[in-house]
Amino acid sequence: MDPITAAARVAMLLETGARSATYKLALVTAIIDICVEYEPAPDGTLAIPLQEITHRVIALYWNQTRTFGEQGRLRQLKGSGRSLTDAIAAIRDRLAARGIKSPEVAREIEDREYLNFARTETLRVSNMPIKHLQTAVKGSHDTDFLYDASEFQREMTHRDVERINHIVLRPGVADGLRHASTLLKTYIRALWTRDVIAINPTELEENRLEQFLFGSDRTGLSALTNPLRELQGNRCFYCDSRLNSSVHVDHVLPWSVIPIDGVANLVAADQRCNLAKRATIPVREHTERALGRTDLKTIAKLARFPLLHERTRSASVGIYAALPHGSLLWRGKDDYLEHI
Repeated sequence: MDPITAAARVAMLLETGARSATYKLALVTAIIDICVEYEPAPDGTLAIPLQEITHRVIALYWNQTRTFGEQGRLRQLKGSGRSLTDAIAAIRDRLAARGIKSPEVAREIEDREYLNFARTETLRVSNMPIKHLQTAVKGSHDTDFLYDASEFQREMTHRDVERINHIVLRPGVADGLRHASTLLKTYIRALWTRDVIAINPTELEENRLEQFLFGSDRTGLSALTNPLRELQGNRCFYCDSRLNSSVHVDHVLPWSVIPIDGVANLVAADQRCNLAKRATIPVREHTERALGRTDLKTIAKLARFPLLHERTRSASVGIYAALPHGSLLWRGKDDYLEHI
């Protein structure tokens, strides 16, 4: 499936399909991110474990369960009842009370409470968005062009989930979604923001809401400022100038392209470089230097922050492979290199 076809079919599916929650949007985003990070099999398929999908969905909603000003926690499900985001908010609060700041940290340390929670929510994710994603209109079924969903067409149990174990993206889908990832995620975020505005009764300002839903939690990165600064000898990672009091923690691979909040993807930068780089993809040299730094494990352990070295490495391979020839890569302020 070529990228244009992949993008068009997914966009049409999301535009025409009925949604009573944002769960389908979270599912598609999770699948796209996984396609960026993992190579498909030689036959073009990609097997994705159901629990991995759930972990990614939880991570996407994690920051969104913070309070949003006077509105408090935002609803992402129409009607009453306990939603997926309610459940995530509850475990987020419980883990925070124990000093665990993110689901990625909880996975790395194999926290039992979090892993039990993820197992339970895999059933909900299987019963709802995975089962119904490719149903374009209520009562009818689109061709299962992303993955075969035939085994999900009844009420699932934990035993069913363990038996099925994974979905398999059809040949060409993973590669198509990888190459169309930026375009699709921009579209999905617009739909997601629109749905949250429609679900919540109070008036929400769209631009501020979109930044809240999909921006990185910058306050959570503050614990890494001094450790990264010391690791870099008080020098900006990008331009090597001496850092002053205004130090920015920057995602080397942009958060808007792939949401990886791991120490391996984070650097200390001066304000000028951080603002100049914005959400552009850097030259490979910057990414390789970030991944090659020593003492990252020590920083992650001391700051109780996820390392995510392998995820960052895999994502970098996928991102650069999917870039069209001629794309501009950021090297420094007003300095770009053409991707070949």
